Amino acid sequence: MNGDYVEFLCFSSGNILKLSSGTIPLDKCAEPDEALSTCNPTNTNACHIRKGGTEGSDEPTIISPYSTSTLNSRPEITWTAVKGATSYKVKVKSYEFGWEKVVNQTRLAYPSDEKEFQPGTPYTIDVFAYIDGQAFSYDETFVDVLSVAKQEQIAQKIKRIKGLGLPPDETILDVDAIYTAENLLNETIEMLKMATATNSQNPTLYRVLGDRYLKAKLPKEAKSEYIKASELAKSSNNSKEFQKAQSGLQVVEFYNQLPTRRNPPQ
Repeated sequence: MNGDYVEFLCFSSGNILKLSSGTIPLDKCAEPDEALSTCNPTNTNACHIRKGGTEGSDEPTIISPYSTSTLNSRPEITWTAVKGATSYKVKVKSYEFGWEKVVNQTRLAYPSDEKEFQPGTPYTIDVFAYIDGQAFSYDETFVDVLSVAKQEQIAQKIKRIKGLGLPPDETILDVDAIYTAENLLNETIEMLKMATATNSQNPTLYRVLGDRYLKAKLPKEAKSEYIKASELAKSSNNSKEFQKAQSGLQVVEFYNQLPTRRNPPQ
């Protein structure tokens, strides 16, 4: 409460709004219609061709960065292993600069000797799989660091949320809403992974992490989180979260029937 109004976080937009009456205006904070915004049997228009490849497949799948928007100017790049690959080439390029590195593992920390990503500039990341020096498959993604002004705006929102003294899990879910509204899947997935790595018994954290993995087109990762959320919700008699987790598993099952994105060698 602040004077004659109440400040609240709108989960659908990630904005902090001021409410002077007891009614939340729909034009300011409309409740999201999950059926219209997620990939499911009744809304195939929301479906994207899922990322191709699993561990041991014929092509790599870039796992992180998880989305095209990020706050991290030196993101770690990870991908799935390719059957028979002896090395991988990671190639980063923009109109300003480019670099490439060859590694024999499925992750690459952003090189300290290379120029970092700049806000507002789009970057392309390619990962090529090699067998004995010959490239035979690849995956590609795009990344854009948010502008400095947008980063400061997000930081201020998060600072205000953390200053409320809420329980840790509530704070995490509020920050997730802010990140997700800006398509910052990298930031929120890493935050949720840290929260669940402490053996949390809160099914909501696992279910939301599953939602974010699914948004990143990673149904395999989403499935394991939904299963964990279902187990915790069932053991704690949390019927609402159990239903949400089960719905997530149904979407994963449908998502896995979609064609994968296949990339020819270049």
